[in-house]
Amino acid sequence: MSAGDDRAAEVAAAEVAAADVAAAVVAAAELRDARLSRDQRRRRGVVHTPPELARFMARRVDAALQELGLAGLGDRRVSLLDPACGPGVFLAAALSEATGPGPGEVLGLDVDAGALELAREILDPAFARRGWPLSLRRADTLSAPPPIDPARVPVVLGNPPWAGRTANREAAYTEGLLDDFRREPDGGPLRERKIGVLSDDYVRFFRWAAEAVRARPRGVVALVTNASFLDGPVHRGMRAALLRWFDAIEVIDLGGSALLAKAGERDGNVFGVRVGAAITVAVRGVASRAVSAATVSSAAVSSVAVSYSAVSSAAVSYSAVRGDAEAKLAALDAGAPAPTPLRAAPPLHRFVPGPPADPRYDAWPALPALMPFHREGVQTNRDAFCVDADPEALRARLRAFAEGAPGPFPGKADVASRHYDPDRARAAVRDALAADPDGILRRVAYRPLDVRWIAPISTVCHRPRPPLRAAMAHSPLALLTVRKDRGQRPWRHAAATRHLVDNCFLSSRSSCRTRAFPSHRPDGEPNLDAAALAAWTPALEWSPEDLIRYALCVLASSAYRTRWDGQLRADHPRLPPPPDASVRDACVAAGARLAEALDAGPDGSVVEVEIGHHRAPGAGRVAEALAGCDAMTQGWLGD
Repeated sequence: MSAGDDRAAEVAAAEVAAADVAAAVVAAAELRDARLSRDQRRRRGVVHTPPELARFMARRVDAALQELGLAGLGDRRVSLLDPACGPGVFLAAALSEATGPGPGEVLGLDVDAGALELAREILDPAFARRGWPLSLRRADTLSAPPPIDPARVPVVLGNPPWAGRTANREAAYTEGLLDDFRREPDGGPLRERKIGVLSDDYVRFFRWAAEAVRARPRGVVALVTNASFLDGPVHRGMRAALLRWFDAIEVIDLGGSALLAKAGERDGNVFGVRVGAAITVAVRGVASRAVSAATVSSAAVSSVAVSYSAVSSAAVSYSAVRGDAEAKLAALDAGAPAPTPLRAAPPLHRFVPGPPADPRYDAWPALPALMPFHREGVQTNRDAFCVDADPEALRARLRAFAEGAPGPFPGKADVASRHYDPDRARAAVRDALAADPDGILRRVAYRPLDVRWIAPISTVCHRPRPPLRAAMAHSPLALLTVRKDRGQRPWRHAAATRHLVDNCFLSSRSSCRTRAFPSHRPDGEPNLDAAALAAWTPALEWSPEDLIRYALCVLASSAYRTRWDGQLRADHPRLPPPPDASVRDACVAAGARLAEALDAGPDGSVVEVEIGHHRAPGAGRVAEALAGCDAMTQGWLGD
């Protein structure tokens, strides 16, 4: 046999060995999953990483390291770390995809001792055969700095936990690091009332991984995570920080979210979770902002990230993989999707494609600047129990529940869960009935043209929104819209009501919750910012009700929605000023007619309109009012 034949046999044997290791890791992951209950898997955020995805990411990292002047993952100058390695799918992928003598160190961390034992049984022999170093440690990863040799080039590769609620809030080390993500791109405190999404586990792991790399001249972070951070408005500080710390960022959007309004095409999830997924490969040390397609991004263009430490901006590229889960994995295994350069422009620095900058739109004030008080609608988590078209039926149900009737009750109101205690709920309902038996129910705009009754009682109702209820007690009208819409259907998120509102009024998708802007604040004062209004329309005076009617007319008009559909999906709607008082008055009148039609309910007609993501039948009056809004805005807003 010739030397060439010997080499071919060695390569074939190595490929067989790699395939055996990959199959063993998959079996180990399935065994690990079988050992955990469904609740344990959910609390820990345990999901199985398909080997095709792990191999794709290992190849991406290998190519990125070569762009940095190294020999890839098999370079002795590299330190490879998987922060949540489980049975070792990413470490096995790195072993199969890399050439060379091996990294200087390979470290896998996990809190699950059983998963690490499975990894040792499979990986120790395979790594020993290749002469690769391997250390697997049981550790609470986020509780301490990354344990990487400072003399080596760091690589953090893996799939952090998919836990909806983090178990790491007490990890003081990571909690301190998160301050960088809780700032505006200009360095000031993040101007958001709710920043809980910045405490999710994957965000913490991202920050931890960035810390391993950002203080060194070269390094790579490659993580597959929840995709919400790509364009979430609250994540803008996180994106701005990544733009400062890295030179090239590639995003492979795997989609698969069950929380978005689809346009009909199938889009599977490679992890079987409800949120979308994305791969991010962030590289530090790239000599040029334009990175070749063979590595991390292709002909990427620079964007300007506002920085309080130094003006710096990574070259960002984006690609998307769509189809069912099997098709996505096959596409990843076959090779890299073609990336597109992306300008992660201020103020949001989004990592997804968007419309070109529009100075006209960007100059208008966002709704919260004009009407500072706003809240998401009420969320019960058990509508079948807390909401009813018949108030007497709802009261009877509440009394039976409070008195301890055996049930079963609709909405599983009598079934305990991790976040719900029926005994506490019964006590809360008893107290509410005793304190105010007549006022316990409120009218609620449940869906377009569908007004019902609701019992917004704390404990039994997940988010009863007391400040919103107090504001609506003083408000004859509230504007309804959304902050964000990641869906694929046209933006139609504008309505108004005089009632309390359900958070699914405009969309049942959790990524597109209804937000109410009442005419008055909880203390009864007008919900207006006088200084912002004066700067916006210095020659006009506004009542809060007229501002709502004007805004409703504009937001409901097809000219506005069509022209700025892309901008409307990114953040709160921005409101153009009327050209003069006569146009303002005409728009206010058109908005008043639409608000009245929405509150009047169905009219018995066969006309159907789409409001938000819902279709509302019996909407002849609404259709006429929408046409009136179009007529009032077409001449000046549509040009």
